[in-house]
Amino acid sequence: MIKMTRPVVLLIVLTLMVTFNFPVTADELSDALKQQEKILNQQKNAEGNLNSLTTKAQQMEKQIRQLTTQISDAEVDLDQKENAHAKAQEEVTAIQMEVTAKQQELKGRQDTLRSRVRAIYEEGQVNYLEVLFQSTDLSDFISRVEYLSCLVENDQTILSDIRVQKQDLDEKKELLVAKMDEAESLKQQAEAAKNYLDSSKSKKEVALAENKEDQEALLEQIDKLERDSKALESKIRELQKNNAGGVTGTVSVWPAPGYKYITSTFGYRVHPITKQYKLHTGVDIGAPYGAKIVAAGSGTVIFSGWYGAYGNAIIIDHGNGISTLYGHMSSRAVAVKTTVVAGQTIGYVGSTGWSTGAHLHFEVRKDGTPTNPMAYF
Repeated sequence: MIKMTRPVVLLIVLTLMVTFNFPVTADELSDALKQQEKILNQQKNAEGNLNSLTTKAQQMEKQIRQLTTQISDAEVDLDQKENAHAKAQEEVTAIQMEVTAKQQELKGRQDTLRSRVRAIYEEGQVNYLEVLFQSTDLSDFISRVEYLSCLVENDQTILSDIRVQKQDLDEKKELLVAKMDEAESLKQQAEAAKNYLDSSKSKKEVALAENKEDQEALLEQIDKLERDSKALESKIRELQKNNAGGVTGTVSVWPAPGYKYITSTFGYRVHPITKQYKLHTGVDIGAPYGAKIVAAGSGTVIFSGWYGAYGNAIIIDHGNGISTLYGHMSSRAVAVKTTVVAGQTIGYVGSTGWSTGAHLHFEVRKDGTPTNPMAYF
């Protein structure tokens, strides 16, 4: 256990007394508000990046769905091309068998004719004496000669027909081979198309997975920033308690004279820009660009400047832990440390920061916690 000397103990006690009993300075409160502004800007950037990643992820998911459909179609197309190629191969094989059979038939006929011609002709001439000696009479001789001539002529006709048939088969084979080559080419194209789609889908899936990881990292960052912001809100709340400044803590004057239409109420909603379901910490009052904004109550201006998503903003401390915020101003009319009275002009309506159009974002906080502003009117 560490022992402390009496002077050290007195110094610590004195420090604690100064911390808890002396009023906080406006600079300390302003520094805390500026620190919170810095956190809000970081949140804005992180949420903007998250929104961009979410949009890209949705686009990639859509592209992956389209690629999946295209791959399915490509698989059907490839299957058809493969079937066509297989059929073409079968047809070429069948016609080749026919050509081979016809070639064998042609060879057989040619061999038969050669044998017959050799039996009939001697050195290219008919041996009429042999035919004559084998004939019984002149009529038989003439019949035998005519028969031999018809037989040779018939063989030659058959041989010619076989040659024509073989030629037709060869031509048909050439056409079928060309058809098979075309089917092979189409099959290769279909395979290449499917491989390209598969590769594209794989790359998209990898990119989507990386996108999801980046989204998770940003969500963790946003959660941390929100925790830091909450901790800082607690600090600001304590600083405001010690900074009463003699004001009464009342809010009673409508901040946008002549304009009472509420475009967005206090409570949870889907944010129009981030698309996240979050608490809308104030009310949005519809008013034209440049319309006058007044203080909702007497108090001290503790912030006047750019306040993250609120754009040009003013925060007034009304005492007793009550503060009001006026956001998205086109311009501001009061500076920090200015004492204002209820109804005094403090700025003008605009659309700065995270805003989709000209309006006044008005908040009332009690001890730093957002409350429904309409409860004061």
